[in-house]
Amino acid sequence: MHLFAICTAMFMLACLPFNAVLADDASEAPGSEPAGAIIDGEMVDEAEDDTSEDDSPGLKGARDDEDEDDDTSDIDTETTVSQTESKTGLRSNGDLRAIYDYFNIDGPNGGKLVDDTAGFRARIRADFGITETVHVGARLAGVCFTGECDPDFVFDSVPDRNNGLKGGQFTFDELYFHWFRPRGSIAFGRLQTRFVLRSGVYAKSLDRNNSNNVNVNWTDGFQGKYRAKNGWRSSLVIERNASDGTGSIRHGPLDFDDSKARNTYFVGFENIESRGPFVQRAFDISYLPNSLLEDGLLSPNREDYWGMVGRGAWRWPQRSDGIRLRTGMEVGYAPNTQTAQAANLAADANGLAWDVVVSLMDFQPGHSIGVNYAQTGAGWLLAPQFRPNEELFEIRYIWRPVNLKIVPLLEVRIRWREDLEQELTASQKRQEFDGYIRMTWEFIIKSR
Repeated sequence: MHLFAICTAMFMLACLPFNAVLADDASEAPGSEPAGAIIDGEMVDEAEDDTSEDDSPGLKGARDDEDEDDDTSDIDTETTVSQTESKTGLRSNGDLRAIYDYFNIDGPNGGKLVDDTAGFRARIRADFGITETVHVGARLAGVCFTGECDPDFVFDSVPDRNNGLKGGQFTFDELYFHWFRPRGSIAFGRLQTRFVLRSGVYAKSLDRNNSNNVNVNWTDGFQGKYRAKNGWRSSLVIERNASDGTGSIRHGPLDFDDSKARNTYFVGFENIESRGPFVQRAFDISYLPNSLLEDGLLSPNREDYWGMVGRGAWRWPQRSDGIRLRTGMEVGYAPNTQTAQAANLAADANGLAWDVVVSLMDFQPGHSIGVNYAQTGAGWLLAPQFRPNEELFEIRYIWRPVNLKIVPLLEVRIRWREDLEQELTASQKRQEFDGYIRMTWEFIIKSR
């Protein structure tokens, strides 16, 4: 608990008006493979991938960052605490995302899988303002895929798959109490939390990105957020884990069965106000006490797991329309990782992870294209969109129409993935080629 006290102190310090030390000068199918696919005798269940006036930010519109100059889609960056419409009464909205996914996988022991799947994710949110600044809300979310679409309502702490719900299931992925003021906000319950690289075509993250692609997952716990006058946003997330897992995507050998591992702590800082070519500066720390089984899942030896991430995005020229280049990079490092035996590698697992994105925005009005290259070491266990021990290259095209109620957001992706290091018990590196076509509609059922 001593580190939690340190994290809390950091958060409170960042919330103080004298936060000038940070001043500038003053967002996939549930895994690429269908549910239950088996390669080399193992079940496949992988994580996918895939503002306002000075004295009253966040109280004018439905999002606390809606006036920020961000080229990245709202649906890939919104969180529970970003919904700050200061009105009473009921507001209801939702979205529908359909996907067709193709994949060609060469397994680590010679197995091969070529298949495709189609499906959709549907979500409907209701947010009720008891007062202008005290809201309660819930969102119902569900997924359906070819061959897996028998309706089943669930409400568990841990989803059935590492990346979220399986096909046919639906649940409340938000169920919250939210209190917000002009510069501060707190929420608790079942939340959506995200800290992503705002890189235009992509919203990638090395550590926290609930419900990316067509996944449905969540954060059970608390989030506090503060926005200083210099533009820096400070966030504290306390996530409650269950003994058999957590609502967010995490990778083994992280394990939460020990009572000391039931809470995960996260402190993040972000500024998305433009300064020269910079359009995002951010860094965060994740602390998972007593959660790392350093010698593997069958070993009782536990250690604390840390993850530190820095991210930044740049744009040239500095404008929000017309052709422009938007680039970004994030780097993560975990100083304490599992042993070579636990990672099934010749050397201890590398805790370094990084990804780079280059997006060409609006090369034609509404049309953009981007590339993403990433490497995640076997010891980086927090990424919701990258597997440990993976090298990735991706190209994505996006068409963003003006009215998403009528014409959907259209995305087309092709991606190559390969193991960074060959596992000791494997005859070859795992390799995968996949691609999707994805369409997203957003709608408002009732405005306040």
